[in-house]
Amino acid sequence: MKKIFENIRLITAPNPSPMTQKGTNTYILGNQEGLCIIDPGPDNEQHYEQIKNIINKEKASHILVTHSHLDHSPLAIRMSRDFSIPIFAHGKLEMSRSSIMKKLLNSNLEIGGFEGLDTNFRPDYYLNDHQVINGFNWSIEVVHTPGHLADHLCFSVIEKNILFSGDIVMGWTSTLISPPDGDVGQYFNSLDKLLNRSDNVYLPGHGHKVEDAKTYVAKLKKHRMERENQILSILKIRPLNSYQIANKIYKNQPQPIIYAGSRNVFAHLINLLERNLICCDGTISPDNCFEFINK
Repeated sequence: MKKIFENIRLITAPNPSPMTQKGTNTYILGNQEGLCIIDPGPDNEQHYEQIKNIINKEKASHILVTHSHLDHSPLAIRMSRDFSIPIFAHGKLEMSRSSIMKKLLNSNLEIGGFEGLDTNFRPDYYLNDHQVINGFNWSIEVVHTPGHLADHLCFSVIEKNILFSGDIVMGWTSTLISPPDGDVGQYFNSLDKLLNRSDNVYLPGHGHKVEDAKTYVAKLKKHRMERENQILSILKIRPLNSYQIANKIYKNQPQPIIYAGSRNVFAHLINLLERNLICCDGTISPDNCFEFINK
């Protein structure tokens, strides 16, 4: 366990991977009179024992979950059951998808996705954007930030300029965006939303603390815009599918990174298609070729 700030502690779950870096960060906000557990993490016995050691000595009043991925939410259910602590999250995945993603799902196209989704997750309380949660000597504002996942939330510690940023802004790399729940258009909107806020220290779901966070977010946005231009430049030469584009962009990377990259590419392709900058040869699928539209 590591003390981050006076009122915030960190326990990192032992689930390292190419997608999680050293593991999932679980944050404990507050003091012994009323703790808030943010992102309990994967259902891992070693990680649970570490959190239990704290809850057995100090009272926990809230469990907050940034989003329903298997490396963030499963332990919340077990912890809530064992200690009678209510779970707070957005929880409305289907309702929060963008119109184009709903359309793709309704058309039964083979677009893949749903990697790592915790389909069993159900919070006790469903949160909305700008909602305020009050605990013992702490208050949090809910910030809905879809893009990585449609139900993704950030949690801002009111008057502290500290934001628990989940996976929308991580401290080691940019986030995976895998349709239908990963959405580039929503991601850009969420980054703009964060840039218009005053929070300037982020505590992410993976990786290290992010200071001067607004500068960091601006770099993330620039990186995604450069990736978009790179994809368009590739398609100007000849039509390709998402895997072929990913192999050009992420060449010499390990296969798991190339696959994740192909999902990011596909998310960009859907967004470019929606903006009429490209067209698809056949049904919308990562296997089908996309072509640049000369205007």
